[in-house]
Amino acid sequence: MTKAPETNPAGNFSQTVAEEVQYLIRRLVKPGNDLTKEVIGEISSTNPSILLGAAKIGQLLLFLKDTLKPKQYEQALANSLGWISGIANQLLKLAPILGSFTTKQLEQISSHLSPSALYKLATGRTPLEVIKSVLEKACNCQVSQKDIQTQTKKYKASQPKKEPTPWRYVGNGREYQPPRLSEKVGLVVEQLREQNGKPRRFVIEEAVLLFAEKSQQALLTVA
Repeated sequence: MTKAPETNPAGNFSQTVAEEVQYLIRRLVKPGNDLTKEVIGEISSTNPSILLGAAKIGQLLLFLKDTLKPKQYEQALANSLGWISGIANQLLKLAPILGSFTTKQLEQISSHLSPSALYKLATGRTPLEVIKSVLEKACNCQVSQKDIQTQTKKYKASQPKKEPTPWRYVGNGREYQPPRLSEKVGLVVEQLREQNGKPRRFVIEEAVLLFAEKSQQALLTVA
């Protein structure tokens, strides 16, 4: 997380939310204080339905996730968010983006994009780059569903196209997926499967290996 300068964020609107929260956490560090409980208290008293609140909670959750063990973190979620703890994943996903904006910028975004629409983006498979682009646009003007779709299409179009591959990754290894076979070959495979009591995969593998062996012998003969 971004390290904040030792200033009061309440009077410095140029600071990002991430910087403001870092300042807040440093203020909560006092002798005799349980920092985790203090952070949980801050989360509990912050409204996630407001964009600024969602941004603040996201940063505090990042802090808890970085400092607590998994089970402790889960308990902290239950204690801080209660029945709405299910939104934690969305808040964490949005945290790096929302944390990069200032309080003033988030206020402008709130007037152009509803938090519910933002949560919907975070719940789906919308790339973070698109979400950030949408938020940046919302700093200055209204954002519609059509705008979001347009940004998503632009992002996908700019990404390098993946070449189709016959390989399928399984566990620590990978498997080769052969192309579809003709009816003639399929009938032969079925006949061999029935005659030998072997699965189709075994029949095809044996045929390919036998063909490779014969091809290798032919090459050696020519040489």
